[in-house]
Amino acid sequence: MGGVTEVAEILGVSRQRVAKLRDRADFPDPIAEIAQGPIWDLDEIKEWGGSDLRLSSGRPRADTTARTLGGRFILEGRIGQGGFADVYRALDRKQTGRNATPVAVKLMSDVSAVDPEAVRRFERELRLLESIRHPNIVPILGQGQTPAGGIWYAMPLAQGSLAAFIEELQGRNALILDLMRQVGAGLTHIHDREIYHRDLKPGNILRLEDGVWAIADFGLAVDAERATTALTSTLRGIGTAWYTAPEQWRDARSVNHLADVFSLGKVLQELVIGEAPVTNDVPPGPLRPIVLRATAERPEHRYSSVRDFLVALGTAVEAPRDDWESAEDTAERLLERVRLPKAAEADLDELATWALALDENDTDDMTVLARVLPWISTRSIRYLWAADPAGFQRIFRHYSKHIETTGFGFEYCDVLADFSRKAVKETDDTDVLREAVRSLVELGHRHNRWRVRDVVTTILQSIRKAEPALAAGEALRGADPDAVEWTLSEFSVRSLPPILRKEINMLLSSPGR
Repeated sequence: MGGVTEVAEILGVSRQRVAKLRDRADFPDPIAEIAQGPIWDLDEIKEWGGSDLRLSSGRPRADTTARTLGGRFILEGRIGQGGFADVYRALDRKQTGRNATPVAVKLMSDVSAVDPEAVRRFERELRLLESIRHPNIVPILGQGQTPAGGIWYAMPLAQGSLAAFIEELQGRNALILDLMRQVGAGLTHIHDREIYHRDLKPGNILRLEDGVWAIADFGLAVDAERATTALTSTLRGIGTAWYTAPEQWRDARSVNHLADVFSLGKVLQELVIGEAPVTNDVPPGPLRPIVLRATAERPEHRYSSVRDFLVALGTAVEAPRDDWESAEDTAERLLERVRLPKAAEADLDELATWALALDENDTDDMTVLARVLPWISTRSIRYLWAADPAGFQRIFRHYSKHIETTGFGFEYCDVLADFSRKAVKETDDTDVLREAVRSLVELGHRHNRWRVRDVVTTILQSIRKAEPALAAGEALRGADPDAVEWTLSEFSVRSLPPILRKEINMLLSSPGR
């Protein structure tokens, strides 16, 4: 190691010349700064001084200059194409000779041919990335303009994007958790600074040479201070369809960190199913509740932060195998707790997570669900609905489909019906209403249980608005006509609101009845 004097001796120049050489982009960085001045690795200085990139004139050769950006990065060949910029492999001249470091350079070469808004996105990406320093955010090594007016920046060369590793990671929950924690750490870092990525997807999650996962491509990022001037044109500032939060389609300017939570959930979904998450389908298992909560339609129903997302994911993945229970064992344990008038919120959260992870196509799983769910109190229904409406809808839908096709004891039919009635009242939701009416019509008819028929009538009599009336009518049309006719006597139909009464009369008087 040595200071300015030793460097000047090795290069055969004055100390003043060393000060000028330090301004060159390709000159080695000092390894330390002490009171007496900078300290360099002298072996690195010798290698730089003897490199064919530094001739006696102190300038690189013409052919090298033609393909060098910022006096430092020598382009080798294109390795990727984007919507408005290309990515090149390059060598970093700060690391010369055998230790030359390969990097990636993102270059927008023909700015005049690009939408000015895209140019602004690119320039904003540079400004944002320069201000961010985190192991899980791809750093900028240098940036600038080409002689022709193009815009570029250099970053570490990655092994590839997550898109190339999906098959390798699918089903390996421990590796998925490690990846998500790294990506989540990067997202949390920018969210704490009120910067939102808005285009998180596997192609923008890179695996660096040291094996670290890092977030790249902030071309659509926005920070809170500039939100009012973010992109406003149709389909601009949107992101990639499958990973983009619903609110981002409606108004890209209004999104916050919850849009990134949605996208992170979609990335997790792809890791679970092994293919692009074009639908909301997730196979049964411990990760399904996490995906469903993260990708809820309404932002306020998602995890409130990436931190909360990661805590839930860690709990799901790291549950000790010795503590695993069968669905029946879990049902019995939960039943003792959740049927209390004031069940603990932690127990209700566990109930919801357990129920969402069940296989709706497995009769045994749905049987144990129907053994537990109907016993929760009105207060518990309110809590579950407020905590995760989409999750409750899904659980209730699976429960309803099961009870409309399965046999139960005579008195237990009343328990099932009473729970459905309470769910309709407490949620005031048309989807819950639709599922309840259809399933109870089938349940009462199949078991010849008049108490269930009375519950259906009570539910229908409570309807006062057009939207729930239409939902109830849809449910009745989807049920067995004989079951509908058995359930709704002429007297009970007369007690219903006019809009629903008309719908039912048309249904019961249709040809073939």
